[in-house]
Amino acid sequence: MMRFVLIFSFLSLFSTQVFAQLDEEYYDIFRQAKLHIANHDEASAIPLLEDLWKRDHKNANVAYHLGASYIKQEQKIKQAVKLLEYAKENFSPYYNRAAVTERRASEYTYYYLIIGYSLTGKCDQTVETLNEFYTVFSYEDEWFLVEGQKWHRICGKKQFKDEQEDMLADADSVIAEAQESAEEAPVEKDVIDGAKEENNEDDEEIAPLADYKLSTEAKLLKPSSGWSRQGNYTRTKTPEKQYRDRLTPITDPESRGIQTKRVNYTTTHSLYGVQVGAYIDPKFTRDFDGIKNVEVYMDQNGVFRYVVGRLIYPQQAAKLLEFVKEAGYKDAFIVDINGATYQEEVVTLDNIPIKKDIRGKVDFRVQIGAFRDTIPDELVRTYLRIDRIRENIQGDLTVLTVGSYGSYDIAKRYCEHIKEIGLPDAFVVSYNYETKISVTEAKKYIDDKKSLRVEEQEKNIDKLEKLKDKEDKKKEKKDKL
Repeated sequence: MMRFVLIFSFLSLFSTQVFAQLDEEYYDIFRQAKLHIANHDEASAIPLLEDLWKRDHKNANVAYHLGASYIKQEQKIKQAVKLLEYAKENFSPYYNRAAVTERRASEYTYYYLIIGYSLTGKCDQTVETLNEFYTVFSYEDEWFLVEGQKWHRICGKKQFKDEQEDMLADADSVIAEAQESAEEAPVEKDVIDGAKEENNEDDEEIAPLADYKLSTEAKLLKPSSGWSRQGNYTRTKTPEKQYRDRLTPITDPESRGIQTKRVNYTTTHSLYGVQVGAYIDPKFTRDFDGIKNVEVYMDQNGVFRYVVGRLIYPQQAAKLLEFVKEAGYKDAFIVDINGATYQEEVVTLDNIPIKKDIRGKVDFRVQIGAFRDTIPDELVRTYLRIDRIRENIQGDLTVLTVGSYGSYDIAKRYCEHIKEIGLPDAFVVSYNYETKISVTEAKKYIDDKKSLRVEEQEKNIDKLEKLKDKEDKKKEKKDKL
């Protein structure tokens, strides 16, 4: 009996570790797919998302991204509609776009589903979904509502022949079961009455799916007041102004201390920039060597995009792109930042300005503990055992450190000593004055300063040698006379 219990325990532990590794691989693939989407490369994202959907037919977030990618690539439209219909049933107003572990669907599912219905000529579903979009949308960017109305107006006029359906054999049944079990949400068809007005422009043009731009003559047809979702699906009227020009925390406070603000341009024309990078995990703008004036935006999928420039003319952007590539950013490309993707600017990272440079003093310390409200007893005891404990306040967190060294190696040796005297969790950290920075950044900053000093010394030595040569030549000439 005991042997059976031990074998069962071992198998349980082994299977748990294997599933954890599989989950990590799954999420790594999802990260790669989101980065491809951020770089306007849905063609590379689609096979990755198809693989994820094959593994897990109940991940509505994957269904949303795969369906939207099909729509933007103008392929497999009917399949995209099925995916987005499933994703819509799993929409949540609390969707966390920054988390790859999120399994619910974004509000933008409705937007891409509107396009899918329009392309397949399902006009009743188009207006019904547009109604639903109005009731759930956060109004963070009304451009999507305008474009949704345009797709409703041209419903059935622009169609694409679907490729042969290659949906997984059991995917349809899984989606059907999920839709049957989901509760039907009420649809207010009177909300969009204004969108049913006659439109005699039979040949109205729609911008390419991958790169929409709001036309100057487009008019937003919407309720007189903005609508927002608050609490448990309680609908309340809220002035649109509430969503403008404010700082918005986009992840929980323990997740990198990120805040964003809305960007509202006064022009309806394109503004061109050069995207130099896109990341799931954000970093400071100072990490981009060789370029300055980097702005950071978070897109609808929680990907952080880094852009240089805000130019009126495409020729200027083309020249800037040329220089950016010369600086080492070979994969950079031109984007229009006066669009939906680049309207949420990141302001802080780790609760400090994301554009903050490292200047002045940098040192290495040994962190021995951290707490929020009440200091733990074991940390209190360290005050009796270790000299020169320093309290560093970071938001609502108090970090305790000891020592201050200009060399990482010296701080590392002191850290080993701290561990030996009974604090095994101690580790080396680095600060720029009282702002915590990564050890990697600190090392690079110190190495760069040393290189500059060496370069200056070499220049000074070169000047002295030239001056000495000049003096020697003068003396030699004088001696000859």
